[in-house]
Amino acid sequence: MPERIYFYCDESGAKGYADQQEKYPGEVGVFAGLLVPEQQHAELSIKLNVIAKRFTPEQGKLHIADLPEEQKGALRQALFDEIRAAHIPCFWYAIHVAGFNDYHIQQAELLRDHRAQVEAQRNSPARVKMGSVREELPSLHVKLFGGLHAHVVAFLLERNMSDVDLLIRTDHVDEPLAKEFEKEALSLLDNKSEVIKATGFDTVDKRVVNGQLTLSVHYPADMHIPAVISNMSLTAIGETDGLILAADVLANSLNYHFKSRTEGELYAPLNDPEAVANHPLYEHLDAFYGWSSDLVGDGLFAHPKASH
Repeated sequence: MPERIYFYCDESGAKGYADQQEKYPGEVGVFAGLLVPEQQHAELSIKLNVIAKRFTPEQGKLHIADLPEEQKGALRQALFDEIRAAHIPCFWYAIHVAGFNDYHIQQAELLRDHRAQVEAQRNSPARVKMGSVREELPSLHVKLFGGLHAHVVAFLLERNMSDVDLLIRTDHVDEPLAKEFEKEALSLLDNKSEVIKATGFDTVDKRVVNGQLTLSVHYPADMHIPAVISNMSLTAIGETDGLILAADVLANSLNYHFKSRTEGELYAPLNDPEAVANHPLYEHLDAFYGWSSDLVGDGLFAHPKASH
């Protein structure tokens, strides 16, 4: 029988598209969450709902950013105390805005250069005219969620878990974005071939033609990821939920933590234990038995000013 585990998560900081520049030096986006086993879910939910109700204003919704400073601290303390008492593992994933933008610019330039070289090598105009390529800007919000989900999967694998029913809970997000989250999460364990379809116009026969390219990747046996998650669902729920509030406050505190870095720390890697060593929930964020370098967020999307 599948083991049911809940993952409550929320974001803070930047979450735009790859064409956006950082608004201040070292700006980041961060997604964070709490992994709650089913046997602890009901009790922890009740306790955190009580805390949420205590801090909810008589009118309007509860947002930690709207609270007076002393209440912000009290809310964080109350939620974090319950997380510590329940020994809940916490996760985060962060990306530098400037690194995400820089990688996008590099890839766009490489693609333009490749197209120019292909055109220059042709002795005559191409028979089939293709429409201009529509650029779809990568979403920082989606990449953050993908990185966070990958960390959860790695945590489950590290503990030799299998047949997990993972119930992901987020604050309210639009349906198209929720679908992008699901697509990003499922792609991690998806080894199916990808089919890319294209349409062009044959200038000789004067007709529309269609083509497709199939991409497939075959990993060696030692690189296959076991099917740790047998079922996954993503549901957006209201911010009045105590566990969603805890995820919101965790993400908010991590964004503040990264904003408060010293000049020497400003462009350093974000997704290793050292990056959150001074966070009040460090022992819960340090969730892995063994850490490895993050090749995406801290590799491909490293800040351009990072020391290498």
